[in-house]
Amino acid sequence: MIDDKLKTFVKVVECQNYTQAANLLHLTQPAVTQHIKALEQHYQHKLIDHPHKSFRLTKAGEMLYDYARIQIHNEELFEKMITMHSAPFTIGATLSIADYYIPTLLAPVLITSKQEYQIIVANTQNLIQEMMNGKVECAFVEGHFDADLFDYHLFKKERFIPVARSIHPLTDRDISFNDLFSYPLFVREKGSGTRAILEDYLNQTLYHLHSFHHCNEIGNLSMIKTLIKHTNGITFVYEGVVAEELKKGQLKELRVTDFEITRPMHFIYLKSNINRIVYQQFFKNLMNNHEVPHSALDKEITIP
Repeated sequence: MIDDKLKTFVKVVECQNYTQAANLLHLTQPAVTQHIKALEQHYQHKLIDHPHKSFRLTKAGEMLYDYARIQIHNEELFEKMITMHSAPFTIGATLSIADYYIPTLLAPVLITSKQEYQIIVANTQNLIQEMMNGKVECAFVEGHFDADLFDYHLFKKERFIPVARSIHPLTDRDISFNDLFSYPLFVREKGSGTRAILEDYLNQTLYHLHSFHHCNEIGNLSMIKTLIKHTNGITFVYEGVVAEELKKGQLKELRVTDFEITRPMHFIYLKSNINRIVYQQFFKNLMNNHEVPHSALDKEITIP
């Protein structure tokens, strides 16, 4: 059973206000204050700086907040297990992976399993936040995550390439990365894995997204591909996302000298999750008929 003081602390952090938290918890404000003080006394660290002015967690407060959310989520999972409540198995996936990589893998599972599933599609940053909040159990992601908090398995390695329409002025010849800057760029929203890859690359140079003629933020891959087909804009995507368009000749990979990026896609879940063995087995079953060899999986963590 989770200590009520931890629940109070989480609610205070979420509200960033003692009075609002007290109202939501049906407690008095002095009771909420006493809960926070009791936690600070127990852990021998101040958790919140200047609670009556600008709300700010201390480093210890940030650590306790992450810990408390995980424990509350595990408590909810345990209560469902002990009451035999069949809740949907909630899986997250980034947009690229959800649309182009896992549908054929998941289809047999969704059709034959007695378990109900819920698929949440969002960018990497949002999925990680939803896992921390207990709303997503595990996820397929392509962006950065904290390996100290999450267990992870390699799902796939994929090339990350620049593409443009077939009649673009830069196609069918060797070009430099600088040549791209004269054209509009279509890029995903902040928090997406593909945008993070491009930004990481640019951070290693003297350039940034606004080095391009225009930088247009689009949150939908299908729309980005349509825009690329009808303009002289360019984009950077995983090769599998545009495999069909490349095959049909509607889009072409731009031959940028000294630009070769291959990035991993991972299946992740919180190390502290009480259902981690279930997630490991789910991934193992899913990958049995997948093209990634088991030797590649073994480079990450061993699945029992």
